[in-house]
Amino acid sequence: MQEDFVLVDKYPEKADVSIDDFLNGNVTFWRFSRLLHQIYQGEEPLARRLTRKLMEYNRDESRERTARKVRNWMHDRNLPKNREEIFKICFALELDEQRAETLLGITVERGIHYRNPRELIYAYCLRRKGDYPEAVKKVREINIPVEKKEMPACTYKENETTAEITGYIRSRFEHVRSEDELREFLEIHREKFGLQHWTAYRKFRKMLNYLLHPSSGDDFLPDEQEYSIRKVVDQYLRMGVPYEKKSGRYTQIQREIKQHWPSAKTIYEMCSGKLDVDRKTLLLLYLATEGEVDTDAADMRSISEHRRRMDLMLAECGMPVLNVHCPFDYLILLAVNQNGEEDFIGYRMERMLRKIFDTNKPAAYLLEK
Repeated sequence: MQEDFVLVDKYPEKADVSIDDFLNGNVTFWRFSRLLHQIYQGEEPLARRLTRKLMEYNRDESRERTARKVRNWMHDRNLPKNREEIFKICFALELDEQRAETLLGITVERGIHYRNPRELIYAYCLRRKGDYPEAVKKVREINIPVEKKEMPACTYKENETTAEITGYIRSRFEHVRSEDELREFLEIHREKFGLQHWTAYRKFRKMLNYLLHPSSGDDFLPDEQEYSIRKVVDQYLRMGVPYEKKSGRYTQIQREIKQHWPSAKTIYEMCSGKLDVDRKTLLLLYLATEGEVDTDAADMRSISEHRRRMDLMLAECGMPVLNVHCPFDYLILLAVNQNGEEDFIGYRMERMLRKIFDTNKPAAYLLEK
């Protein structure tokens, strides 16, 4: 992340920041409107530019409705409703791939999906300074169907190639510079395309299995009981975050943290492939498993090592790395950085979340099993 995208006043790894700083508002996050101003490099006023371009893209929508939607974004009343709308904003503001990745990563927690042919074509058009209607036309013309495929095994096979990894596809795509090269690239890699993040699914299943089938790690002690998915979610992943869907009584920060928080149902659906594995779930599983390493290892007591491992995991899955401008990511870094603590990282995260959501229930880690 470039320095012009730093969105908070304090870094948890560079300053003495506590959960009280977070709760008292001493840590300031940029809102969607400020991010738009930051990434936009044009001379036309931002709101006018967005309204004008979105009207071109949505000719069936009235000017007043489009203008009202843009005003709501500018006053941080709500966010774009889906990825397609965010891509429209990217084209409207003539963003390059990197800035489009930033906007997508902040608003929907995922950058461009480089194994999705539609988003590949969008990325190519952004690279070539094309506009949204041109990109949609190319999608229709090229028409690479994506079939739903069986989810891969949880672990890599010895003869498995790296061509199935999103990061590999992305690195090869960087060399595409013409429409002929784009068509050739899409044809060569069409068997690798899919809407699901395969690498994320493998890592998800590996960490989840670590919690479902915990081992004592001692040959002289019996293995612990096997857990159900529901018990794993309640024990390790909910962390005191309320289940209720109504969000009217929550602050904006609370809503941002709570959004897309995994439940037993979503974990079941991720396991079956009905839902794609999301970024938040991967990070929570990392905290719950301590990265699947010996928690007494000295090198794992440093924030730099944990952050490196989490960033590597996210990058391999084609997802945005940790950034301090996201409240959820900031809390993770804050939990990791509580040096001298003997507790698990997940326990530290849960204590902070229970303070944020002001629940009186004891932490899950303290409940009798």
